[in-house]
Amino acid sequence: MTYVAAVRQRGQITIPDKIRSDLAWLSTGSIIHITRIDNRSILVKPYQEETKQKPDWKKIWDSIALARTFKGERGNLSAFIVKDRESH
Repeated sequence: MTYVAAVRQRGQITIPDKIRSDLAWLSTGSIIHITRIDNRSILVKPYQEETKQKPDWKKIWDSIALARTFKGERGNLSAFIVKDRESH
């Protein structure tokens, strides 16, 4: 379905009731993500959709393990960090 809406002075657009009632995620106070597709169209979708990326725990734990292997003049990096934190 196609609806017509006006853009107001401050760039505000009223989304028609029928569209808002059909989309549960589009209610008062909803945070939305707006993407410009080209010079003629935009895409509006829920912001949460963009933030649902799960952390890559294997990569995180691998990075932690790698950091713990570094040794320098003062020995193991993890031991150095613990000692440094305890000294403050």
